[in-house]
Amino acid sequence: MYGKVVVPLDGSKLAVGVLPHVAEVIRGQRSKVYLLSVAPLMRGIAPVLVELSSSSANLREERQRTERELLDYLRQAGQRLEPVTAEVQACVRFGRPAEETLAFANEVKADLLAMSTHGRSGISIWVFGSMVDRVLRGATCPVLLVRADQAEPRAPYQRIVVPLDGSELAEQVLPYLKTLIRPDQGLKAGTRIFLISVLTAGLGERTVALLTSYPPGFQLAAPTLNHAEIQLRTYLRSVASVLRGQGATVQTAVRRGLPAEEILAYAAEVEADLIGMTTHGFSGVSRWGYGDVASKVLQGARSPVLLVHSTSV
Repeated sequence: MYGKVVVPLDGSKLAVGVLPHVAEVIRGQRSKVYLLSVAPLMRGIAPVLVELSSSSANLREERQRTERELLDYLRQAGQRLEPVTAEVQACVRFGRPAEETLAFANEVKADLLAMSTHGRSGISIWVFGSMVDRVLRGATCPVLLVRADQAEPRAPYQRIVVPLDGSELAEQVLPYLKTLIRPDQGLKAGTRIFLISVLTAGLGERTVALLTSYPPGFQLAAPTLNHAEIQLRTYLRSVASVLRGQGATVQTAVRRGLPAEEILAYAAEVEADLIGMTTHGFSGVSRWGYGDVASKVLQGARSPVLLVHSTSV
């Protein structure tokens, strides 16, 4: 599933915090990992980079020096992954970080992009918020995002929260999570997956808030919401049955309210190690506006987030 993994690193200590998470995701798969650093050729981005006024000779010399420094950094970082990979390859490019990262991932036909959501010290000093946003919008493969303060995962990922809205689009995250399932081994607990669906019935956020908090409105909508909740619970049980067949322990929950808020609250309650979800999924019982939900979950998550771009079915 994760045969080729691209890991963008910006030359900083913060960025390499993603590597323990990469090791966990690819463990046992003998993946090939590409560690990529992109040096932006722009004045003011970093002191070691090329000034636009430099002569051709100086420019070439400065570029070579930057490439050597980045390759040394990448090779040193790659030593952490050697025990769990088939091969680690260090690659340096020059240009715009987001665009070059996406182009490289397409060239090598990456199965996963894994990156820290920020890393502002070091050689290249990318503007990481913008970088991540552009990569997310342009990536054609799943993206694992890890905040810099989440450097040490529990090994393995034991508690995975999976938001589902009842649609086939949302379910497209499941194959990418099945490879992370570890069955119980005696006293060692295996993977627990927490399936959650948030009932909004396709209503706007303000309306949902009124229906779920204001008693007269709630009573008026109760029959419809109750019927939809029964449908969702039945749906989640069917998904849980499949995952249990893969060796996971599965728990299901249906909440009512605003999807992103309820997902984040549930993930905090169960102390999630990972949240896995698709970036959109407009069909199904609860009909979330998934792009907006994924963005809010990413911003508020205390755990790493695996985002899978869903495709039409």
